[in-house]
Amino acid sequence: MGSKMPDLAWWLQNFERSAFRLETLPEYNVPQEVEMLAAFRRGEEVCLPNDHAWLQRVGQHTRAGKRMQRVRLISHPLSDYLRFELSMYPQCVEAGEDVRVADLGEHPELLNSPDYWLFDDSTAIMLRYDGAGRFLDTDETTDCTPYLRLRDLALSRSMELSEYTARTTR
Repeated sequence: MGSKMPDLAWWLQNFERSAFRLETLPEYNVPQEVEMLAAFRRGEEVCLPNDHAWLQRVGQHTRAGKRMQRVRLISHPLSDYLRFELSMYPQCVEAGEDVRVADLGEHPELLNSPDYWLFDDSTAIMLRYDGAGRFLDTDETTDCTPYLRLRDLALSRSMELSEYTARTTR
């Protein structure tokens, strides 16, 4: 079982080779996104500032030769939140992150997957949320076999963001 609550921020800064994220929820209730999401819903174009901490971190890691990957599980019709999130991902790709999309309608074997980060194939951090998508807590494990398997499955069932975007009509 997990140890004391891990410091996800530490892992995001200090992983040595690879960081993988599986995003599964239809919506995350993130206080830092409230204003941008509202603007998006009003039809305004939104984007992260070039000096946004996430974009800086991704660029720093990928320039150092580290791999950062994410698979975003989606279902149609896309919610406003998913459309918002997908609109932000090209900036992450530009910064060096490999962002992929897996459609649950085409790949139901990915249904009910947990949200997690996997670092250096050796530490998994599960992320827990309440029913409204608010972050609750994390649990860390070094028993990564199920998370490695799920990562490989998600990657094999996903497509690059640009391929997904080209397939969909806005």
